[in-house]
Amino acid sequence: MSLIEILSPVAATRVATRPLAPRLETLTAKRIGWLDNMKANAGDLLRAVERELRAAGHDFVSATAAKNATAAAPEAVMTHLKTCDAVVLAISD
Repeated sequence: MSLIEILSPVAATRVATRPLAPRLETLTAKRIGWLDNMKANAGDLLRAVERELRAAGHDFVSATAAKNATAAAPEAVMTHLKTCDAVVLAISD
């Protein structure tokens, strides 16, 4: 009888557990970063979320940034976003 050897290309996962960021109690006077990954509709989604938050009465300062979806964010983008109280990322197609 012949033997069939099955190889799995899946490596063991190495996931570091990270705590969730604390929630902001209010958006008032906070600086919110909007990070567009430049995929189709990502920017539209971010703008729609911002409009909805503003329509609900939230008053905040917006800081926008963009990065290519296939690469890590450049240091300049990360430095810009580190000035924010919170960052919203759209991953969209």
